[in-house]
Amino acid sequence: MAHKPIKKSQLESMREEASSEAMDEARWLLSLSDLLTLLLTFFVMLFAISTPDASKMAEMAKGMGGMMGGAKKAAPAAVDPMGVTQVRIQAVITDNNLVNDVDMASDSRGIVLFSRGDFFFASGGAELLPDTKLFLKKVAAIIKTMPNTVLVEGHTDDVPTHTDIFPSNWELSTARAAMVVRYFVEEEKLDPKQFIVSGYAEYKPRFPPTPENRGKNRRVEIVIMRTQKI
Repeated sequence: MAHKPIKKSQLESMREEASSEAMDEARWLLSLSDLLTLLLTFFVMLFAISTPDASKMAEMAKGMGGMMGGAKKAAPAAVDPMGVTQVRIQAVITDNNLVNDVDMASDSRGIVLFSRGDFFFASGGAELLPDTKLFLKKVAAIIKTMPNTVLVEGHTDDVPTHTDIFPSNWELSTARAAMVVRYFVEEEKLDPKQFIVSGYAEYKPRFPPTPENRGKNRRVEIVIMRTQKI
């Protein structure tokens, strides 16, 4: 029995239907691919904030390249550990409502943390305040993951001191820096070889030495240097 020939309109209808189904499938695959890419990017950001380890980040990036079919492409740019550290420290400052007490800057030496007012010590004293210890504990957790040298500087305002314990601002500024390092080493068990202590009295003010700025210049600066400990 002879088959009836398929009309041209029927062939065109079948082609259009098949083409429509293929396009719907392609759209679905593209949406799924975009979703997976966004999820992977999100997890990489979380990983970068929690773990500033360049080798681990490179390993994860390599794994992602394989998952996305890019294993044969050029290696991704190296992660900047100092940049990741800045993100983590800023999170500590923000999450603990310390934006009015602690500042962070960056200069040729590295990352610089410094206090405003009397956040670290009472005027004329060198005993760490309780809230300061809570902050330093979180900073110590970040330093512990890094091999970098940490310079701790003590500074005073321009008001002279003359006591049996601190005959001048030289002794006071150095004692303040030493107290911070002692906390890191004795309480948080950080490597003492990682630290340098220095005191500058009133001779390195961060702000103009006016009566209004005395609280700002009476400070400790923690410098996470770009160089590694010896």
